[in-house]
Amino acid sequence: LCTAIHLVRHQQQHPVSWILATDLQLLSTMSALVFHCVQYTRSPGSSDALLGYWLASVGLSLEMTHREARHMSMAPKADGVLVQSAYVGAAAIAFVLEITTRPLSQPFALSCDCEDDSECCEAEHCGDPKAHVNIFSRLVFMWVTPAIDNGLAQSRYHEEDLFGIPKAISGAQVNEEFLAEWECQNAGKSQSLLRVLAKSVGRDVLVSGLYMALATTAQLLQPLVLKKVIGFFQAYGSDSSPSIDEGLMLALGMGSLGLVRAVAYQAHWHVLMKPYLWLEKVLAALVYRKVLRLSSESRSKHSIGEIASYLGVDVGTLATSINYVHFVWDYPLRIAVVLYMLYQTVGYASMAGVALLVFNTAVSASIARVVQRYVKKYVDSRDRRMQTVSETVANIKGIKLYAWQDAFIKRIEKIRHRLELAALRKVGLWKSILTLVSSLVTVLIGLATFAIYALVDGSSHGPLTSQLIFVSLSLFMLLEEPLAQGPTVVSVLIGAARSYSRICALTASCEVNTDAVDRVPYDRDSPSTSADDVLVSIEDGSFKWLSTDEPTLRDVNLQCRRDELVAVIGKVGAGKSS
Repeated sequence: LCTAIHLVRHQQQHPVSWILATDLQLLSTMSALVFHCVQYTRSPGSSDALLGYWLASVGLSLEMTHREARHMSMAPKADGVLVQSAYVGAAAIAFVLEITTRPLSQPFALSCDCEDDSECCEAEHCGDPKAHVNIFSRLVFMWVTPAIDNGLAQSRYHEEDLFGIPKAISGAQVNEEFLAEWECQNAGKSQSLLRVLAKSVGRDVLVSGLYMALATTAQLLQPLVLKKVIGFFQAYGSDSSPSIDEGLMLALGMGSLGLVRAVAYQAHWHVLMKPYLWLEKVLAALVYRKVLRLSSESRSKHSIGEIASYLGVDVGTLATSINYVHFVWDYPLRIAVVLYMLYQTVGYASMAGVALLVFNTAVSASIARVVQRYVKKYVDSRDRRMQTVSETVANIKGIKLYAWQDAFIKRIEKIRHRLELAALRKVGLWKSILTLVSSLVTVLIGLATFAIYALVDGSSHGPLTSQLIFVSLSLFMLLEEPLAQGPTVVSVLIGAARSYSRICALTASCEVNTDAVDRVPYDRDSPSTSADDVLVSIEDGSFKWLSTDEPTLRDVNLQCRRDELVAVIGKVGAGKSS
């Protein structure tokens, strides 16, 4: 606001604007200093808001000092330059004080005094090494430097040298909170695993999406600034030559956009690591607990190989898909904006690129369907192999006794080589073809666009100058990543959808009726216990394997006392296992 008023003062030369700007600048500076003193005694970390304020103050004040100096060259008066220079120095000192690390011996009102292994602190940031570092350290990962230096000094890393996992994504409490939320969904007869997951990781996904939007915006602005830079060099030295200040600002803007894009893109991936680790943890806990509660009928529908595939493959696939979720909107938006900018640059010649893009989309969709079909074959073959291996291990004594090892090895290798690896080779082959087509389309789009513009048009946007060519090439380069990685994103999301449906089918399976069993706490070391205590009791129990079958056992009454040996005997098929 002060800078805007100063600009008005330069345009209108109104004395009231000088007084108003000075008063506002003084008020904001005093308020920031008061907040700095309060922050210094309350928290060991720097304030992001104050750091942004002081940095903006230094930058804007430097611009105002430059304007005052230019104004002084036309009307000599050094008061404005001296005031702005003094303010720049004071703001720089305040920025350094704010970013400086607080002394470790200083007590803070908002600090966490619990140990790393303590359970007394339930704060989300407890155990997080970047909880109290400043925003610049978080953006460029300077908080990792001490750990790296410590490992290099010792020539090796020890467990205590590494950072611990933040409590927000570690510990049994995280699993219990998620499972409690899932039980609430089941109690309300509104089972939606996606809704529960979105409620838990939605905030982090939204923040990462904002970083992705910032990185994409900076990347799309770079060709526009490049056009201005080339135009500046073409016009420099002519009669209407722009000022050197304009060139410096364009160069600074070009570098700043690249820096913003790099920092925001890495921040996007870093923020997504938390929901990724959280998803792997809670989904594994959900599958593991569900498997332990499956009824006999449900367990017959899920083999041991499938259960191992749920934990080893589907959980990881579904968690990994969170890293690709923003590409669903980022890639189409980026392609649309780039094509519009190409139209503004080379006119209707860009329609050749649009035609090739549509052709590439159709081909990619067809290949993606083929990939999906072979992925299904690969998953089914892997489940079959895992089931065969589990059955072999479970009956290894009999196999060894009858010397059937070679036969079972050949059986497993047949499934592995003829079915599983064959399907995996087909998946890799079609994915390679998909990547090759996408790479060729990027080159063909540029070639076709320039050829049609030179042969058919060539005048609507001027001749093929260096400005038009370099700007168009930079726009074509922005299409490389969406066209090359788009099929991979589609493939990953298809695999995630299949894994999600498999996990949902598992969670919808029937469980053992836990209400039929009463569990009473029992202290074996209590003085009041005796050998006559009944530890297991069955009263009028009826049991069956499947819900559609007749009860295998009826009216079972049994009491097992402490220190008592109980044996179940009977003929084959009499119901001992039941």
